[in-house]
Amino acid sequence: MAADPAQAAFDLRLREVGPGRRMRTHVDMYADAFRLVWSQADRAGTMTELERAHFLLRRLYPDLEGPRLEAIMARLTAEWGSGTWTGVQRPG
Repeated sequence: MAADPAQAAFDLRLREVGPGRRMRTHVDMYADAFRLVWSQADRAGTMTELERAHFLLRRLYPDLEGPRLEAIMARLTAEWGSGTWTGVQRPG
């Protein structure tokens, strides 16, 4: 599938700036993604820690669906029940 024109322009500019700036852009975009998703979670209202984990995982990792996500959620549920997991920590 071909990239849209805006994505193609972004990719070209990113290739032109060199590896150091590409890495800084990656770090910035990664941090922005977490800020945006946490903001969505805040606006979504009250959730249990397990609901919040599910909400965040689905948005941060959209390819993480089906059995993989359910396996992670089962593990978090078990750890929540045993007291070894206390919830998702908001990035600093």
